[in-house]
Amino acid sequence: MKSETETMPKRDLQEPEDALSALKRDIVDGVLAPGEPLRLMTLSKRYGIGYTPLREALPRLEEAGLAVLSPNRGYRVASVSVAELEDLEQARAVVETALLKDSIAHGDLDWESAIVACHHQLSRASTSLRRGSSTAFTVWMDAHDAFHQSLLSAGRSGWLRSFQRQISEQLRRHHQALLFLPDDDTGNPVEHDAATMALLEEALSISNHTRLMDAVLARDAELAASLLREHVQFTLAVYQSVAKQSVGDGPARA
Repeated sequence: MKSETETMPKRDLQEPEDALSALKRDIVDGVLAPGEPLRLMTLSKRYGIGYTPLREALPRLEEAGLAVLSPNRGYRVASVSVAELEDLEQARAVVETALLKDSIAHGDLDWESAIVACHHQLSRASTSLRRGSSTAFTVWMDAHDAFHQSLLSAGRSGWLRSFQRQISEQLRRHHQALLFLPDDDTGNPVEHDAATMALLEEALSISNHTRLMDAVLARDAELAASLLREHVQFTLAVYQSVAKQSVGDGPARA
């Protein structure tokens, strides 16, 4: 009689979703940087996952726009650019405004309670940003994404929610990369100028998110939509400022 261990499927055959989840998480959070090679041997050692699920995961990452396949070079993490970020932010404004209005029209008391709880978590995370590290930003982004998801969660369109999740993933990795990737010459974190930091502080301000929450809870759909679009434009202005600084300091990151 075989032991329980002998009859269990091997990990690389039973956990293909683990590989996809691990890779997607690290690409979105910037742990795997844009342009970084995605080699099977390296990834297998890194995650303790066999080649089979990794082979299955890489084409799915390409379908999601998170990886690219180049002839004779294999898979790499997809690049980021301010031009693509601008496109993503405009798409976000359209999709999230539609979901927000539908959520306001159909959200119930549980929906309102979840918004308040997520706003509280965001306010707590905001204090950690004063440390100015990429780790603090990641913690804040988790809370920020949860807050925005709570606002939109009563929207009834499954397709819009799917588009919104994909846009959100792409935006997160663009934000992380453009703000915190090391300088190409020194290898040190990029230091942003005062104008960029002032815009960033405004975009991340808890007061802006509080105004948005208050408008949503008051069921003022037009004001909430206007505040959401304003929030998107503030965020976009931060990265346009980053791009201008990059041009001033040298070639912009592709």
